[in-house]
Amino acid sequence: MDDAIPTIDLGAWRSASPQERRSTATALDRVLRETGMFLLEGHGVPRAAMDDLRARGKEFFALPHDAKKPYAVGASYESGWLERHPGGGVGVPREEGVEPPAAPDLHESFYAGPAHRTGDEAVDRYCYPSNRWPDPVLPGLRPAVDTYTDHMQRVAHSLNELFAQVLGLPDDFFTRRATRATWTQNVSWYPSLNTVGTVASGQMRNGPHTDLGTFTILSRQQGVGGLQAWNEAEGWFAPPYGPDALVVNLGDLMERWTDGRWRALRHRVLAPSPSAPDEELLSLVYFFESDPDTLVEPLAPPVGGGAGMKPVLARRSVLEKLGVHLDATQFPA
Repeated sequence: MDDAIPTIDLGAWRSASPQERRSTATALDRVLRETGMFLLEGHGVPRAAMDDLRARGKEFFALPHDAKKPYAVGASYESGWLERHPGGGVGVPREEGVEPPAAPDLHESFYAGPAHRTGDEAVDRYCYPSNRWPDPVLPGLRPAVDTYTDHMQRVAHSLNELFAQVLGLPDDFFTRRATRATWTQNVSWYPSLNTVGTVASGQMRNGPHTDLGTFTILSRQQGVGGLQAWNEAEGWFAPPYGPDALVVNLGDLMERWTDGRWRALRHRVLAPSPSAPDEELLSLVYFFESDPDTLVEPLAPPVGGGAGMKPVLARRSVLEKLGVHLDATQFPA
């Protein structure tokens, strides 16, 4: 499948001739229709920023349980530490109609989000929750997240422009709807088999799902028990890997926005393998949405796919899929 998942170079795209852009746009449109992912190079994110956040994240996950517990997530929309234990933590919503696994996913995560505040208690709680920084025990994590997410926000706006250009929309179609966007930076640790001990039947590091926002920017490590993507032609497959490349995958909101022309990537992370019992992986996952009150109206054909999807409010849609149901008195309609 390596040839079917293109690598897009942002710098080359910006300097390309009209003919070169048409060729790249055709390849990108095809894979977003079929699978919902591609690799990104020329993004300008320094390797040092990736390495530093990975190192600080690894330090956090290595802390004793009691040292991490004060930063535990208590609700699905909150920032902080997602604990890995039976019946604990707040997991990724599973696909509709699929039975939840008997055992939890084999990972821990630390979540952080934007520091933006509106002054409206409900909006801030559900859209811009306060970060739980472990400054007393690990003061280096906050600056590492801040540095990395500054780059992620820049790349996200570049991707929004790229998507608009591929669809033949005004360049600012998505960016003008993302001036105070909701996003989450996730540092996820996938422990080794020797660390977890045993793996239950059907248990994975991260079970099959699609992401909830417009798109996700992933810096991953390659592994035996690593990322798999799905499409109808191939089923589950291991996507190509580049140590400096970012993976971009579409989420549910972008599938709805394009009315089914593009699809949200269905993906999973395999269980740790007996063939690599010491393998542990650490992913940097940036989930990007839009302004929380954006009305995501499916685009009409020929830009949209004609699936007949209904409009949704961006952040309300995400919250509802996280199991948070609010009326207009609790959260803006």
